[in-house]
Amino acid sequence: MALARNVLFATVSAGSSVLLLALLLLAAKLLGTEVFGRFSFVLALAVIFETLMDFGLKEVTTRTVARDRRHAVPHLQNTFGLKAVLGVIAVLLLAATTAVLRHDRELVQAAVLLGISSVLRSYMTTLRSVFYAIDRFDLESIVLVSDRVLVLVAGAAVLFSGYGAIALAGAFLVARVVGLALAAALASRVVGGLRPAFDLPFWRDLQMRAIPFGAFVVVLQLYNYVDTVMLGVLRGDAETGLYSAAYRLYEGFAHIPSIISVVLTPRLAREFVTDRRAYRTTAAWGIGAAAVLGIPAGLLAYWIAAPAVSVLYDDSYAPSAGVLQLLGAGFVVVFPLAVLHTIAMAANAERLMLLTAVVGCTLNAALNLVLIPGYGIHGAAIATIIGEAISLAVLGTGMWMRRRRPTPVTG
Repeated sequence: MALARNVLFATVSAGSSVLLLALLLLAAKLLGTEVFGRFSFVLALAVIFETLMDFGLKEVTTRTVARDRRHAVPHLQNTFGLKAVLGVIAVLLLAATTAVLRHDRELVQAAVLLGISSVLRSYMTTLRSVFYAIDRFDLESIVLVSDRVLVLVAGAAVLFSGYGAIALAGAFLVARVVGLALAAALASRVVGGLRPAFDLPFWRDLQMRAIPFGAFVVVLQLYNYVDTVMLGVLRGDAETGLYSAAYRLYEGFAHIPSIISVVLTPRLAREFVTDRRAYRTTAAWGIGAAAVLGIPAGLLAYWIAAPAVSVLYDDSYAPSAGVLQLLGAGFVVVFPLAVLHTIAMAANAERLMLLTAVVGCTLNAALNLVLIPGYGIHGAAIATIIGEAISLAVLGTGMWMRRRRPTPVTG
């Protein structure tokens, strides 16, 4: 019963991604391919740099608290304190990187606004990770859905008023202020202890445990968005907008395996230290379910690509349909890979996850560098598929080789 309840709320959370997708679809229509491409470029950079602030803290918190709920308050307080420092660094680096890559003052301004918004979202992510760990998927769902509703309302108001990319970035920031206030109010009633803590020894221990996860997440986000950034530099704003239009729909499909992942995360973390046989059974079920779902999802993406792009965007985005078809072919490996990440995290296989991400990201970047100049958005899509397939092979082989080894259990 508890598992079914968690699946329901996780489905609601994953389904709420349609709200953010709706805003980006609206932005694509009202801003046009070039301005939307500019916004997508800086948004991709903001997502990458957000990982520098979290740097594995979410994963460590979820796994540690799931195994022992007494760790909830000290992890929450010290994560809040540590992120105050990391957030400033991340925003400054984001602004500097944007300035170096594009030499565009408006893009730098948008980057700063989105960077601060990402800081606030990262704080919400910390609260959500605690809700996951204590099996309060209902509260996590409330926080995430509310955040996305607020972003949609604020962003739509800005777009319908005729404003551009900078104002849209400001709408993200305003919405995140309100969303974080709501999340904090819920957390204070359930967990308490929301005051930031500045326990430096605890910070060192927390960050040391988070480093492998952090490096993995940073590289993974680089992998996910390096194609968008490289298109912006190598092919210009128009093609970046076309690719981003397809990639947003691709991300919508990719939320399907996330339902399995988030529900299994606390369960796998506990079973790994209490019942290895149950852990293996749960892991096999998760991989099997994801693999089965990936096939029809890929076929559906192929068949609906053209009409979906036509209905959701306009004729100027027609080339995005072919990109979505190519990306959809990768669901047969993307879905099981998403669940395999969760299985590896529960098994303390952070180093293997990092190795996988480095291999996939390096290959993806190299392929993009070769394919984008000649094939543009379609080359970027092909690079993504190959990178995902190699990543699944590396991580799957590594986990198979580890299955008989004794693994030290950490927080």
